Amino acid sequence: MNAASPGDPVAPEALRRLSGRELEALYADLHRRVFACYDEGERAAEAGCVDRDTATARAQARAAPLIEQARAVHAERVARLRRRARRWWIATVVVAIAGCGTIAWLLLARG
Repeated sequence: MNAASPGDPVAPEALRRLSGRELEALYADLHRRVFACYDEGERAAEAGCVDRDTATARAQARAAPLIEQARAVHAERVARLRRRARRWWIATVVVAIAGCGTIAWLLLARG
């Protein structure tokens, strides 16, 4: 992926340049890494290395920047989906108007 190396913040311009597939892969990777932070904390707490509250706090601290990046990636995904939905809505309206116009023309031509 061209957006950023692991752990680096993702710039909005870089997100806009990514293909849909790359954007989905980046989001899945961030999702996986966030859960890995919490899994590591859980394993440390179960092993008795640290107490559960400390492990959770450390996991949250490690996951926070990743969650912010995932939110930025998700915002780009949503923006793309909204643009796509708007284009489909416009196409639907155009087809409906053209269909109504054609029916009206056929009815008037029969006259």
